Amino acid sequence: MGSRLANIKRLCYFSIVLMAYLYVPQSKAVDSFIINHSESANDFRYEYTYALLQLVIEATQADFGEANLQVSSVVMSRNRQLRALESGEVINIMAEAANTEWNDKLLPVYIPIRKGVQGFRVFIITQNNAEKLSHVKSLEQLMQFPTGSGSQWTTKIAMQQAGFNVVESTHYDSLFNMLSKERFITFGRGVNEAFQEVTAYQKLYPQLMLDEHLVLHIPLATYFYVSPNQPRLAERVRVGLERIISNGKFDQFFYQHHCDFLRQSKLNQRVVLKIDNPLVSEQQMTSIVGQEFLLDPKSDFASLCQPYQ
Repeated sequence: MGSRLANIKRLCYFSIVLMAYLYVPQSKAVDSFIINHSESANDFRYEYTYALLQLVIEATQADFGEANLQVSSVVMSRNRQLRALESGEVINIMAEAANTEWNDKLLPVYIPIRKGVQGFRVFIITQNNAEKLSHVKSLEQLMQFPTGSGSQWTTKIAMQQAGFNVVESTHYDSLFNMLSKERFITFGRGVNEAFQEVTAYQKLYPQLMLDEHLVLHIPLATYFYVSPNQPRLAERVRVGLERIISNGKFDQFFYQHHCDFLRQSKLNQRVVLKIDNPLVSEQQMTSIVGQEFLLDPKSDFASLCQPYQ
């Protein structure tokens, strides 16, 4: 009888322990975002996206839980970045220009996180060629000058199909060296990139400068691409972006990061030339956020930026 009573007591004890375990709230798994490393010490292109992703994480913490963000220590080419994103091990998220192959193989979040500004291409040139560029009025005239591009950049394909003579390099830093030696005459950069790059690379190549006459508009969307093995991260990014767009935090963040460049560029005082981009659907760019979300290069950014100073 004593042995049976002892067994009943043990059974009751384990039942109580089990019930207590089941009713203890289980902590949510911590989401881990691993984003790409920049290509060099002078490459500032991804600072904005790192900061934006942190804002998205904070905006979704209440319903998605804690998350950490780390930058991969591995520097990779664009093609290698795609392979790494497919596996989701070295990196699992990256902000990149829209690309049909990336759209097919990864999980894109179709919200253009730079409002299309990266498609406003101004030209880094050498001082020797400033006078030549100042007389350009048409695409036909601009195409007379060889232009530089990264071998794996989506804008390269758009320029080639439009008829530009594109001189390529797989290495980001090498393009500035090639420009300084006039291997090509124009080097189109997003208005969000050009000013920082000229400042950084003039230390090595003092003859570099920014053309003040032209802007080449290539429709371009920068999306967050997520590993297909991480659908939860993609959903969290979508929800977070829509949330901060709705509450106004996105515009505050965007203009604080871009207004200096937009005002300096004086885009509405330049000759605006436009070419198609076969890799970007303008309808897709606005499918979630609407046409009004994108910037117009003919806008008066001095006035537009006034509320965000």
